[in-house]
Amino acid sequence: MASTWLWRGSYDRLELVRTNEKKQHLSGERNGQPLDSQPWSAVRSGDAVLAWTDSRSIDCRRFPSAWVLNVKGAHASSYSRAEKERIWQRAGLCGGPEEQNVRLFRVSIVHLEPVELQRLDSAGRAMQGKPLLPGIAGSWPDDPALRRVVRTAAAALYALGLDIGEAEVTLSGDGRTAVRDAWPRLRNTRLEAAALRRFAAWYDAAGTGTADRHLLIGADPEFVLVTPEGKIASASRFFGPGVGGAAGADALLVGRRLLYPVAELRPEPADNPAALAANVRRLLLRAADRISDPRLRWAAGAMPVPGLALGGHIHLSGAPLTSRLLRLLDSYAAFPLALVEDPAGRARRPRYGTLGDFRHQPHGGFEYRTLPSWLVSPAAAKAAFALALLCAREEQTLSYIPALDERYVEAYYSGDRVTLAGCLDGVASQLSATGSYAALAPFIEPLLEAARRGATWDERTDLRVKWRIPL
Repeated sequence: MASTWLWRGSYDRLELVRTNEKKQHLSGERNGQPLDSQPWSAVRSGDAVLAWTDSRSIDCRRFPSAWVLNVKGAHASSYSRAEKERIWQRAGLCGGPEEQNVRLFRVSIVHLEPVELQRLDSAGRAMQGKPLLPGIAGSWPDDPALRRVVRTAAAALYALGLDIGEAEVTLSGDGRTAVRDAWPRLRNTRLEAAALRRFAAWYDAAGTGTADRHLLIGADPEFVLVTPEGKIASASRFFGPGVGGAAGADALLVGRRLLYPVAELRPEPADNPAALAANVRRLLLRAADRISDPRLRWAAGAMPVPGLALGGHIHLSGAPLTSRLLRLLDSYAAFPLALVEDPAGRARRPRYGTLGDFRHQPHGGFEYRTLPSWLVSPAAAKAAFALALLCAREEQTLSYIPALDERYVEAYYSGDRVTLAGCLDGVASQLSATGSYAALAPFIEPLLEAARRGATWDERTDLRVKWRIPL
């Protein structure tokens, strides 16, 4: 069984203690053993280490194959306000002059989940009133606007490389949110202790082995129909939202009008890339029966029509959602695909394509929303499926995480392919060293080779050609 450890302290004292022993060391007591008397080897592969220190950088090499939370706590604590704002603006979490008459909230987050949501007055003091959360740690508010506040807070901490902390978020009258500040600690130490115990219990129960899991991968890729004049033909002309539960038109709010210009596929999930790609092609054939206008070009990618961003969301079930897995998906799926996407795809970010973008799903799994629409070709689709599946299978094996390296994150958002390609050798080396790679290599290696050559997909071509869909 996996264990969860707490690494806490300052310059004069550090502790490494198990959080699943009878004596909990999460509320500030000094009854844990000093770090130097606890061998580093006590942390095993698959363990989680809660790095609760903001005064020292953490050498993760001391914890091989362990998951270190808040590994960038010291960095985040040293960032100036301007540096944090730059990071958040890059991820689309703030920007522009602050609006008047906004509501201000403080959100406490422990590993992607809210544990407290407080309304603040203009001076930053907590206001008294009805609780804004159901009262169960990890439960999200029912109000859609407050859910956006929580999501923004979690994204703000994630962008700083944090898993645990608090953020102040503004909510405007039209429902827009923006992060104002964040830090890698919780002010309420009792709440902090309870939340970390809850996380430790969840992680210890979830385990990290994949031998007894049935991993399934699904998707909901988008494509758009383009006229010979370069205009968008609304997908709702041919099928409405959720036709047959497998293909339909996705909604887009333009002003106050709800339009359905984008076509979306919802294939049956599968346990391997080839089977899921076959399910995608089956739906493309069904869509061809409905789309009767022969003049239309079927386009996919990141932004095949200026101003219209497309997504290739990946669904995973059977793998617990962790921030570590999200950062692996960023590193091993989003970064390689960014190296081969059409140069026009850079305009998709940061409004879309934000690193670590996820959404819980009713099936109990989660949706990774960062990727562009890989429907441009079966090869791109199967590479995306294989990389996501490998990350889920090898979460505790992959130790190289370039998504925690500021230079690669900056290169991803700015479209700097030369710098981003600097992580490619490390990514390829880590992938090939895993036990899952041999079976998935035929799907992954063409993408890595294209990235090495500097090749990019062409979003002007009709996707039906490579998917062998009759024109």
